[in-house]
Amino acid sequence: MTIRDSTPFPSRSRLAAEAEAMTDSIADHLGDIVSTHDPDGTYRYVSAAVQDILGFGPGEVIGGRPFDYVHPDDQRKLRIVYRSVLRGSPSVLAYRVRRKDDEYVWVETTLRAVIDDETGSVKEVVCSTRPVSERTVTERLSSEEYREAVARIEDVIENERVTIVYQPLVDLESERVIAYEALSRFPGNGVRGPDRWFAEAWDVGLGVPLEMLAVRLAARALPKLPEGVVLCVNASPPTIFNEGFLDCLGAHADRVKVELTEHLHVEDYDRFGAKLRRLREAGVEVAIDDFGAGYASLRHILKLRPDWIKLDISLTEKVSENPIAHALATSLVSFSEEVGVSVVAEGIETEEELDALLEIGFRYGQGFYLGMPAPLEEALAGNAG
Repeated sequence: MTIRDSTPFPSRSRLAAEAEAMTDSIADHLGDIVSTHDPDGTYRYVSAAVQDILGFGPGEVIGGRPFDYVHPDDQRKLRIVYRSVLRGSPSVLAYRVRRKDDEYVWVETTLRAVIDDETGSVKEVVCSTRPVSERTVTERLSSEEYREAVARIEDVIENERVTIVYQPLVDLESERVIAYEALSRFPGNGVRGPDRWFAEAWDVGLGVPLEMLAVRLAARALPKLPEGVVLCVNASPPTIFNEGFLDCLGAHADRVKVELTEHLHVEDYDRFGAKLRRLREAGVEVAIDDFGAGYASLRHILKLRPDWIKLDISLTEKVSENPIAHALATSLVSFSEEVGVSVVAEGIETEEELDALLEIGFRYGQGFYLGMPAPLEEALAGNAG
């Protein structure tokens, strides 16, 4: 679908007239509210579906801003996501919006920025909004548990309440540290682990902003790392699409390895591969994390051509006793040598596991036996020399 190219209008009345003239466009015959916005959020165009869903005519909305209609409790969340969208990360967000009769209804909006090819700046933001009508979904979105989750994530993002610890990645032959993986730690007593925090953030539509915060905080370690030692950060495809991702790394991007989870979902490998090429041009290396934990491993390797593969802990911990895990690890080492990819064994926790991996031919490893995650200064001191 092509949305009509828009330019700023001098008056609200002219905006309304333009809206009326567009009522026969394709967008008007869709069930979703299709809208385009200036970077500050101002409506440039909105399809006629806004009247069916919210009761407002297009002319009543154009020239205004979405925040004028969003429930007060959801405005903070929308602003966080909108800032992320302006940096290039498409997002999907559920929130409450006010109808003309002053009732609030739940909607889900997909947002993406349109970038000017010449200037690299945001030309407009395109949104598609649909009502959330399924009772079980609206009940969950309205639940106290959901509201508490949103508040937790918003607080962590806006107050930067993430602590980064660093775990060494070791050359098993020389016992030299070649990298540190940045791992996030969150407030609380540890009952809610990092995986749950990130899963919860994605569930409430704040996954990209939380990942971006973790990357930005982790990257502060780059100037302090010894020469020849790189930083490993974890990121999902939507986060990598964020223009701010590379900005976070600054002049030290050539000392970063981006770890893509084996569970990641890639809808368009060509588009994602193009984004990775931009990172690689800046010196960033790409790793597939958690290899062997799911079913997409080989597809990711073939499509994305990573520089590194990290063997999942579920295979590492069984390699000394499970013949299937041993065979897979052995074949992976052979495969990596053939295609020129470096392989890392994660989750090494015992001397027996280390010995078995060395016998198989692994050169690189990571795990509690080799080094615990720790604050940067402590990690560097513990691995000095």
